Amino acid sequence: MEETPDSNDELRDLPKAEATYPIQDNIPQTLNLKPETTMETHAHHLHKAPSQGWKHYFFEFLMLFLAVTLGYFVENQREHYVEHGRAKEYATSLVSDLQNDTTAINVHMKTARIYVAITDSLLSLSHQKLEGRGAAVFSFYTRFAYWSVPVSWNRATFEQIKNSGSLRYFKNYQLLGKLMKYDIMVNDIRSESEAVQARGNMLLNHINEILDPGMHYELSKNMLIALDTMSIQTRENYFSINVPSLETKRDEIRKLLNMTVVQQRNLRLNNIRLQRTKELAIELISDFKKEFHIE
Repeated sequence: MEETPDSNDELRDLPKAEATYPIQDNIPQTLNLKPETTMETHAHHLHKAPSQGWKHYFFEFLMLFLAVTLGYFVENQREHYVEHGRAKEYATSLVSDLQNDTTAINVHMKTARIYVAITDSLLSLSHQKLEGRGAAVFSFYTRFAYWSVPVSWNRATFEQIKNSGSLRYFKNYQLLGKLMKYDIMVNDIRSESEAVQARGNMLLNHINEILDPGMHYELSKNMLIALDTMSIQTRENYFSINVPSLETKRDEIRKLLNMTVVQQRNLRLNNIRLQRTKELAIELISDFKKEFHIE
């Protein structure tokens, strides 16, 4: 009987699986790896940031600096333009106020000069007999001895500028200094006007003791400044009114005259201040017009 080879023995005699692949001893040892090396180098180059010199960074910095500077310059110019526009608006309003001030000053100074004149007339008349026409003429001037109307200043624009901090819009410091000086001069005159009004109220008490009510009523239709343009005929009509004798009121007349002399002196001094203030106002008007090209 022929032996059948044992399958296990056959398997045992087979070479191992790894032996089925020939050992590649015949592969050349000088394998060219250059392409692989080239690929690795190329990949490394892709991940590397491009080299940038100092000129590139300087250029970027310069462009950024110019952009910021230009933005600041434009904003600064815009703000300057806005501030100049507001300053011109305020200047235009100030010119109008100053022009009105000069008109008010002229009226006040003219009225003060009339007051000075009637005080001289009262002093002169007091040496005469105050009866008949003399009493009527003295009563006529006595009625206007009360006058104590202050200057009608136009301060709205300046007060708005000062209180809102808008004085900074005026870059001409010499002009600004004049404006502040003007404000000080106005405030000084205002303070004196308060004293004039206080004396006027005291004078009114003496006037009420001296004047006949009927005469007082007729004369109250006129303002002090109207005496400068009052016709001779109108004046004569007042001088012809039948007025009771004032001889019995000499004590009140003396008090009246003393107070009017004080008023006269202060109004004369105040007119000197007003003249200087008016001159400064005219100068400011001219300066503002030149500075802001105001018609």
